[in-house]
Amino acid sequence: MNTDAPMNYIVYAIPVFFGLILIELIAGWLRQRDYYRINDGINSLSAGMFSITSGVLSKTLTLAIYLLAYEQFSLAQWNSDSLWLWLAAFVAYDFCYYWAHRLGHEINILWAAHSVHHQSEEYNLTTALRQTSSGFVFGWIFFLPMALAGVPPLVFAVVAAANLLYQFWVHTRHIPKLGWLEWIFVTPSNHRVHHAQNSRYLDRNYGGVFIIWDRLLGTFAEESDEEKIIYGVRKPLASWNPLWANLQHYVQMLQDARHATRWQDRLSIWVRPTGWRPADVAERYPLKRTDLDNFTPFDTRIPSALTVYLMFQFLVMIVFTTWIMAVSHLHPLWFTGLLTALQGYSLFCIGYMLEGREGFVKHEKWRMALSAASAVLLVALDQLSFSTTEWIWLLGYFVLSSAWLTRLERGLSLQALASAAE
Repeated sequence: MNTDAPMNYIVYAIPVFFGLILIELIAGWLRQRDYYRINDGINSLSAGMFSITSGVLSKTLTLAIYLLAYEQFSLAQWNSDSLWLWLAAFVAYDFCYYWAHRLGHEINILWAAHSVHHQSEEYNLTTALRQTSSGFVFGWIFFLPMALAGVPPLVFAVVAAANLLYQFWVHTRHIPKLGWLEWIFVTPSNHRVHHAQNSRYLDRNYGGVFIIWDRLLGTFAEESDEEKIIYGVRKPLASWNPLWANLQHYVQMLQDARHATRWQDRLSIWVRPTGWRPADVAERYPLKRTDLDNFTPFDTRIPSALTVYLMFQFLVMIVFTTWIMAVSHLHPLWFTGLLTALQGYSLFCIGYMLEGREGFVKHEKWRMALSAASAVLLVALDQLSFSTTEWIWLLGYFVLSSAWLTRLERGLSLQALASAAE
């Protein structure tokens, strides 16, 4: 099965995504409704970038399992040239997605993966790109019925990509209710409800393309003008680290299991309803929850000089991520794995800077050293080759970044000394 096209659709979609984000930014400026914060937007995009590169590895596994189930256990064989098959597969995929999504909110271990998408306390098109990197662990289970029904793997991969692409545009606050479309399709209005943490909206509207599943199965809620939506999750992430965003809930469950006195609780916490904790653990180790009556989004302030530097590095990471996606199918999986690890550490460093943490210079120096070593290693292993011009650009990047970082470190040190003296 040739899955290069559906698995690399994101490469072609990236310019469209950023173009639409730019349009939304302009619309917000013109309408004087700014729904963006730099740190939140970068964090959402960072989580998304790490998700799509690690997804090259996880989608390979998911499609391999699907292919095995299709070839060994399918109950029928359908002609992929049939338009009706494509339409039926599109609808069937969304129904499977509904249950994967719903249980992703209702079961602890599944919420650990899906919660990444809900952690942003803003709601804009960057939120759409904020995706988990661990959802593949159990996500494939929900789509096995399609393999058993005989939906060809290529058809499955394409309708899955189409479903995900559809969901991008509904992550905006600029589009109002859309009349009769609200009864059939997922729209910005009914998906805003899904991202709310208000009690009246919590855990509603799970559809990907069609909202009819929610209306039929009792999980629909309509957006109301009477109550302002508060976005995010009840246990705030309070971090700009995309790696921690993916690990937070897993770590919390591990800690709760370790602190629990009963073995039943240690074993069952993973499949309990989302938010469940052993009574003794909840009493001894209470968690800070969002105060919806006095809600203040998590925010940090850093020097403007540091903001300019990290914005430059973040733009480099966008280019780097796009390049990984464009060439990954030409190389072995370990190649993508190595670059994804480097990308993950780079995004961690950017989050570290967004939080204004001390020691970011040390991490940046390590990142540049590892980046240079990775480039040399891949050339030595005949996985990459650079022209003279490309070597000059690469060397120029390291020289510029190192000089900029040194100057930044000295400037911030002087600034800290001046603040201390006052």
